[in-house]
Amino acid sequence: MYLRAMVLCGLVLTAAAGLPAWCDSDSVQPSVAEAAAAADPFPHAEAADLGISEKALALLRQRIASLVEEEQIVGGELHVIKNRRTVLREAVGWKDRDAEVPLETDAIYCVRSMTKPLVGTAIQMLLDEKKLTLDTPVHKILPSFDTEATRAITVEHLMTHTGGFPFTTLTGTLDQYADIGAVAAEAAARGVDFEPGSRFEYSDAGSDTLGAIVAKITGAPAEQFISERILKPLGMSDSHPLIGGKDAVVARIPSAYSGGTGAWERHWSPDDPPIFPLFLTSQSLYATTTDYARFLTLWMDGGVHDGRKLLSPEAVERGLKPRNAIAMPRGFSGRDSRYGQQWIVYAPAEPSPRSGALFGHNGSDGTYAWAWPEQDLIVLFFTQSRGTMAGLGLEPVLQTLLIDGKLDDPSLTTREPDSVELEQSAGLYWDETNEAAYYVIYPSGKRLVMERPGKAQLVFKPTPTPGSWVHEVNAAIRLDFVRDASGAVPAVHMRFGENSELQQRHSIDENLPSVDEVVALVRGHHNLNKLSEVGGVRLTGTVDFKTRNTKGPVETLFDTRRHRTEVSFGTAVQTAVTDGERAWSHNAATGRQELEGVLREQQLLAHPLAQFDDWREHFAQVEVLKRIQRGERSILVVRAVPAEAPGMSFFVDEATGRIFRAESLVQMPGMGMLGVRHDFGDLREIAGMRYPFKTRATYATPLIGEVHTVLEKAEPVAEIESSAFELPE
Repeated sequence: MYLRAMVLCGLVLTAAAGLPAWCDSDSVQPSVAEAAAAADPFPHAEAADLGISEKALALLRQRIASLVEEEQIVGGELHVIKNRRTVLREAVGWKDRDAEVPLETDAIYCVRSMTKPLVGTAIQMLLDEKKLTLDTPVHKILPSFDTEATRAITVEHLMTHTGGFPFTTLTGTLDQYADIGAVAAEAAARGVDFEPGSRFEYSDAGSDTLGAIVAKITGAPAEQFISERILKPLGMSDSHPLIGGKDAVVARIPSAYSGGTGAWERHWSPDDPPIFPLFLTSQSLYATTTDYARFLTLWMDGGVHDGRKLLSPEAVERGLKPRNAIAMPRGFSGRDSRYGQQWIVYAPAEPSPRSGALFGHNGSDGTYAWAWPEQDLIVLFFTQSRGTMAGLGLEPVLQTLLIDGKLDDPSLTTREPDSVELEQSAGLYWDETNEAAYYVIYPSGKRLVMERPGKAQLVFKPTPTPGSWVHEVNAAIRLDFVRDASGAVPAVHMRFGENSELQQRHSIDENLPSVDEVVALVRGHHNLNKLSEVGGVRLTGTVDFKTRNTKGPVETLFDTRRHRTEVSFGTAVQTAVTDGERAWSHNAATGRQELEGVLREQQLLAHPLAQFDDWREHFAQVEVLKRIQRGERSILVVRAVPAEAPGMSFFVDEATGRIFRAESLVQMPGMGMLGVRHDFGDLREIAGMRYPFKTRATYATPLIGEVHTVLEKAEPVAEIESSAFELPE
């Protein structure tokens, strides 16, 4: 069940390479004069000469080094520019941790959503040239939007993420799209989720449609306009909309990791095909910290670069006007995160002498950029650790050290918890508001990790007060452990801003059935132990990715040891195979890959025997936690913990032994650790075995949402040829 949902996300993260001919042409290369002028736009200067304390920079160095030590990131580069002079540029950690290659400064990073301000700038240029207006209906430019559902969408709606589109509307691998116009057409065909202009919803689909508008108006690919009108004039020669065929560029790109704190797995390396075969104006740009700083200065300087006006003052005002609030943690105190026109604007909650302008953007591969025009200060923090929140955690530190100048602020002090505090805090705590839910807390280095199966994994750092911990990014989330007279910890106060819940430590109920008894109950109902008599099973059906309005056929084949699942969306096919202790995946973009670590174990646990038979044979630890009542039905909550992956919960009907739900955390390549709940329904017999023909997977992130698997046919196979479990090389 887990594999099927993982496949769907993997399909949109990988694709075959291919570049338009113009990309390597001389037309987008900087002239000799421009190249010379761009050689060193931010030369080094002594911090003290610019009013910045060396102690502040030393503390920043310590902080980013600790991010690697605590495994919040694999590697990262911090670049601080004051008065257009570099006062700090430091690289920490790994360019490729697996190959033990350290990260160096001046690497080229995939900045993902930090591409959006560039397409926003392109649109502002077209607005300045009167080639469109903010009120222009999109269907007047793109005929695919001339439908009842999308006719009301305007350029301004797309610029402000109020067009009605969800986060993404992509349904297949990127090599299936001829150009960004096809991406926009697919969004239009899908339609909107709400009336355009009625509310804000951050949307890659909207930003990609802006790229299609640029291409349509200019008669050339959006990347050509961005290269000729933005990258080239600003001297951004280390910025690349597309990287295929550019070996010297690819060699400077760090390997990309995902998985989250302490669980990073490499999902892309420079030896792999490019992730993007076409330029998505929502997320495909590659750049250095220096180049992105050049771009920020254009907006800091009112649209003027080196005496040349590239943008009007009106365009800059339009772009940086704070509009809709963004539902994200706030790292800068006294400011609200709002969205302008393809920019994040940190608007002062209340005006104060130090509440000048602050704007920037971040990207999902772990890249962040901030600009304070009044202070003439730019800070960039680039990583290739997808999904990390380390940059958000860095925001209050930047404000304390560089803006407020509070070098001795207590928040800068890192307390070292002793082993006793860590051990006493660890344990399982029941959710005060949901008797069927629990939290597992355990130490990871000097941090505490909290897992809520089906929901999320959070990491906490110690506050200066013993027994008190704060989320590594969002200071509104805290843990305060309760101690009794003996020093033991019977409960924890979990605080979410003004709300507080008291979660009680789990205690053993002697009246619960044993693990052996529950296993016997489950096996008696599902009867998957009969598989050894049957030989094997072939299942066929469909997978429906509800959020992306995408369906495709799925086929699963398994015997007592091996397991194969294949999902197809048009010509895009993803396959995964397990063989006892090993696991592999295959698709056209990445070829055959053997999985390791958490990914390997997750695929092994996708085997039906691991879920509906004897858990003791597949998990390192199994415990019956609790009995809960749902009307007249008695439900047993069982926790099963594998050797490497996070633990999961099984919900068993005590009267029948039927498993009707499972909750877990899964590592998704390119996305990190995500919570997911599987609801199993429509149990049918297959040669005496009871197996669910309907599964609803509900992910805690709206980026995936619900994924439905419906089986249409199941047949026993007495003997399965070994070739059926082979993958192409």
